[in-house]
Amino acid sequence: MKTLRIGKYLLCVLTVLSMLLLSGAGYADDGDVKVNLASHSSHHVYGPGDRVEMEGTAQNLTEVSITVQDEQGGLVYSCQPQVENGVFAAGFTLSPAAAEGKYTIIVGGAGQPELKRYKFSVASADGSGGQTTAGAILTINGDGVEKEISFTRAELEAMSQEREIFSVVSDWPSNLFVAAEGVLLRTLLEKAEMKPEAQMITFRGSDGYRIDFTVDELLNERRYYFPNLMKSSAVGKKAVQPVIALQRVEDDDDFAKMSDRDTPVLCFGQRALTEQILCEYVKRLKTITVTTDSPARWEQPSAKIIDPDTRQEVAAPGGKIKKGSEIILDGDPKVKIYYTTDGGTPGLESKIYNVSFHVPTLNKPIAVEKDTIIKAKTVGWGKRDSEVVTFTFTVDDSPSGQSAAEQAVEDRPAGQEAAVAEKGLAFSDIQDSWAREDIEFMAARKLIYGKSETTYEPGSDITRAEFAALLVRALGLPEGVLQEGQFQDVAGTAWYAGSVAAATYEGILTGYDGGFFKPDAFITREEMAAMIARAARAAGKEDALSGGELERQLAQFKDRQLISPWAEEDVALAVRAGIIKGLPGGDFSPQTNADRAQSAAILKRFLNYINSPAAQ
Repeated sequence: MKTLRIGKYLLCVLTVLSMLLLSGAGYADDGDVKVNLASHSSHHVYGPGDRVEMEGTAQNLTEVSITVQDEQGGLVYSCQPQVENGVFAAGFTLSPAAAEGKYTIIVGGAGQPELKRYKFSVASADGSGGQTTAGAILTINGDGVEKEISFTRAELEAMSQEREIFSVVSDWPSNLFVAAEGVLLRTLLEKAEMKPEAQMITFRGSDGYRIDFTVDELLNERRYYFPNLMKSSAVGKKAVQPVIALQRVEDDDDFAKMSDRDTPVLCFGQRALTEQILCEYVKRLKTITVTTDSPARWEQPSAKIIDPDTRQEVAAPGGKIKKGSEIILDGDPKVKIYYTTDGGTPGLESKIYNVSFHVPTLNKPIAVEKDTIIKAKTVGWGKRDSEVVTFTFTVDDSPSGQSAAEQAVEDRPAGQEAAVAEKGLAFSDIQDSWAREDIEFMAARKLIYGKSETTYEPGSDITRAEFAALLVRALGLPEGVLQEGQFQDVAGTAWYAGSVAAATYEGILTGYDGGFFKPDAFITREEMAAMIARAARAAGKEDALSGGELERQLAQFKDRQLISPWAEEDVALAVRAGIIKGLPGGDFSPQTNADRAQSAAILKRFLNYINSPAAQ
């Protein structure tokens, strides 16, 4: 699955932090300069042809210099990226013929001597840097095993196979099951003779995707399959072990539907019902690197206080705040923040503050109406949990400027609040619309809007720009920035430019030949189906249809032959998922413009399909 903002295609970003000081030319002023380069550990391994990305922050610099050298000191890459708003970034692609060995990144201020050196490795094309079995698809290496060992698919298939169903939560979040069959990870590590002092395991796919784990979190802590995940119940949980799957099916628990697509795949269970693990299911697994490195610890979360009157961040000397203030917990974007408000110690069974990576609107601030103690910690992969941090807030009983009515709405549970909002809608032109309930539901959640305060115009056509904005809003994606010249007919100042950029980044939009998007053109039903199917894939609903299944889905429509070849698979997927349906009379009408009523109904079905909390 690709991760939104998103995704499996994410490039490996160098992530080691270092604080550096210098003085001299290249400064915006004469103050001290601090440069941070973000980089992975020296155990990070790239392959020939891989993309290397570097990013960092710099204070009081207008530009930095970056040089990359190979093991013999030969120049591989150099640049002087500009520092904009304190941030710089650079990247390059290793040559397909890049030599094995240690490479050095040298960072400095423009025109200044080097400040710091960082190392990374380039392995041979087999991903291990050593000799492997001919035809090998998986290699285990590192200083945490006694011997490097490689396996062909045939060798893996000849081993004892385990069948397991895994319950999985993605970082949207959405819930699903994965049926898998393969070799226990422990079995493979035993063959490589993993050392007792091994502490870290890195999994890397052939596409460069990489995830680090501590040995404890992956192998020593008990993990489970929760058969009642969809009911948010831990009843019936079953212990499961990590498996390197050679056959699997995502979003299904039927072993008969398994295939070898994207295998080998790392699959493992949840430690708790709400633990989000899908993005760590490494597909097309190529190398497993075991090391004796001691794991670092995640930093503690921080807290921001939002004044209920000004909606601005405020300081709170002594922790004294206004009634109704909101607390925002913040931390590394790669971690989850678990917290309590009852004085208890947070753990994996506690509430998650940043429940969604892709839909920020689901990450609700903590409203403080009385004296409150918030305890929180960060939990993430590849490092030890942070220490628990305690925030103590004392409520000032003086009026905050809120009316009793406003306080009553804030105190009302979310479901009741939505119901009250629905009753307050007054679209006078939807009373006889077949999509009335869907329109009211989506409007109550501010995912769609009327043409005016009293009219929705359900029968009006909807433009491509309007639907892109609706879809991005429904997904909760932050608006993006269009690359220069990305679409010839989308101005960077257009109201929909941010939505088009976000949807394009996620692969939801592709545009037309010649670099056009046609924002003002009315969207057709097949175009809408295609965008919805791509959005479902971006949300983790990876799916594929056999030729026979595709034809079965499309054959139900009398005008099946009118569906454009490029849209056939997406239409079939959207139809099978129940997101889009045919019209009365048995036609699909692929070239007919979709209207605003259809867009509301389709968006609601889409949110249900991806198990979005926004659909509840």
